[in-house]
Amino acid sequence: MTGLAAVLLGSAVAFGAVVGSFLNVVIYRLPHGTFWSGGMRSVCANASCRRPVPWYHNIPVLAWLWLRGKTHCCGVRLSVRYPLVEALTALLFGLLWLYPPAGPVLLGQRPDGSPEIDGPALLALVFHAVFIANLIANTFIDIDHRILPDVLTKSALALGLLAALLVPGFAGFIDVRGLSPAASSLLYSGLGAACGYGLTQGIRLLAQGAFRREAMGYGDVKLMAAIGAYVGWDGVMLTFFLGSVLGAFVGVVHRWLTKDAYIFFGPFLAAGALITLLARDSLEDGFASFQEWQRTNASSPWVAGVTAALSGVLLVVLVRRGRAR
Repeated sequence: MTGLAAVLLGSAVAFGAVVGSFLNVVIYRLPHGTFWSGGMRSVCANASCRRPVPWYHNIPVLAWLWLRGKTHCCGVRLSVRYPLVEALTALLFGLLWLYPPAGPVLLGQRPDGSPEIDGPALLALVFHAVFIANLIANTFIDIDHRILPDVLTKSALALGLLAALLVPGFAGFIDVRGLSPAASSLLYSGLGAACGYGLTQGIRLLAQGAFRREAMGYGDVKLMAAIGAYVGWDGVMLTFFLGSVLGAFVGVVHRWLTKDAYIFFGPFLAAGALITLLARDSLEDGFASFQEWQRTNASSPWVAGVTAALSGVLLVVLVRRGRAR
């Protein structure tokens, strides 16, 4: 890795930590409806104190370690969630820089030493970074409040479609004669959103009919539509498969360890989407026969979809059992 590449990677990680600090505000304020009314300055988490927090106590991760997990003014314990979100965002932004889905942004250095940047790849990177931040916010809000806010899921969907229009091939292309690259890209992204919506909504309605009660929230459906706009219809299948398998596994273990049946689907869909976004090629390369099987079997997408659906049914059963309590 060249010196310039190392500096840019470090910048991506540092910027991710700063974004993570902002996401902590979103995660706390958005469900309470105080995102805009909560003031510009952070204040002490202790309701009886509420003193303004100095800027140097807001330095991501480091400030929490420096303060030993307590507020500076009254010594109330600060949740480990704060540095966790900041570190997670920093890590994912670093991985995004190293493994950009749309291709490398840094093409090299010009003779004068300045970086040569691929403009479309940089724009795609920005959209992907916003998507990752959105998934993180949705994950922790769902864990805390059992909701996936429309303002996050719908904005992610809109930005995914916009990205496909501005960056041809952002998620992929549909080969239709007469369509411009931008239109083909937008159509592919739109098909991904439709597949994400249709797959999740279909399972949700089937489960609702079978159990006579809601077994999956509509927010999960909207989240999958947004994910589809970023990863395409084939990425939807992989995302749902990974999310369902992860959710079913964690759900079974969680129920066994805690006797608590309640789990949530949104964080597992987000995890599946992150893996699909950042490691799809690595996953395919890891399965030696996957690509050959996919090329020689026209039914491969449907097989993957059915497998994902079965895993999803298991997860829905677990989710439903938890909600019935």
